[in-house]
Amino acid sequence: MDYIELQFVLKERVPIIDIFIQEISDIGFDAFEEKLTTLSAYVPLSIYSEERLKSLVDKYSSYITSFKVIDHPYENWNKKWESSFQPIIINEQCEVRASFHKPSNKKFDIIINPEMSFGTGHHETTRLMAKDLFKHDLKNKTILDFGSGTAILSILAEKLGADEVHALEIDEKVNKNAVNNLSINNCKIIQLINGDGDSIPNMKYDFLLVNINRNTIVKEFANFSRAMKKNSIVLFSGFFESDIDYIKDLSIESGLKILYSDLENQWALLVMKK
Repeated sequence: MDYIELQFVLKERVPIIDIFIQEISDIGFDAFEEKLTTLSAYVPLSIYSEERLKSLVDKYSSYITSFKVIDHPYENWNKKWESSFQPIIINEQCEVRASFHKPSNKKFDIIINPEMSFGTGHHETTRLMAKDLFKHDLKNKTILDFGSGTAILSILAEKLGADEVHALEIDEKVNKNAVNNLSINNCKIIQLINGDGDSIPNMKYDFLLVNINRNTIVKEFANFSRAMKKNSIVLFSGFFESDIDYIKDLSIESGLKILYSDLENQWALLVMKK
């Protein structure tokens, strides 16, 4: 398959560029490479839309100096990804690596082959969520992982002793990747579900892991509330420090209380309890 590369020159690497990446992912871009103040984004030639791209570039013009279009013949994109994917240390007990890396000596040696899916541990929000899971007793608990991506958080939850994990992801292609990740990590109790908030099973969970953007949190909040019971703990991430008060207010109105928050490079984590 032939690909097109859009090479963006950024005025500076600010957190909002991650939102830009999310938005161009929605129009078919499925691989990204960053180097200092440049961002290369790749899309299959067959689905490339100049008009849809232009509207997004105009939206983020305050952060983009220029961009150019580069044609690429067929290339093995996973091999390109493999050349730059490095293992991630979550904490002294946990490392996230790909199957082509050497096994770690960590107690929790998690293998993730993302195939361009979100959730390798490289992004601040994934690391915030993964680190925080170690603060909780997940043994014999039920878990909803909403926006599960590669299933990295679901896999960690199972390894930490969860009894039942539902990993819900709207992108069917991403869920196919997650199937492979569950297999190579010998997971047994994770159920993958393809869909949005309306697809959440009719049950109450001990823990909700919600690593998505602010707008989707707001849109799906009623569905999250439906899945909570008394003393449910919710981990919210995927938004900026500047959005904390908004998410707090929405949560408090819905009967949640704030336990604590955390930050990494302006990305936020909010931990709350029903």
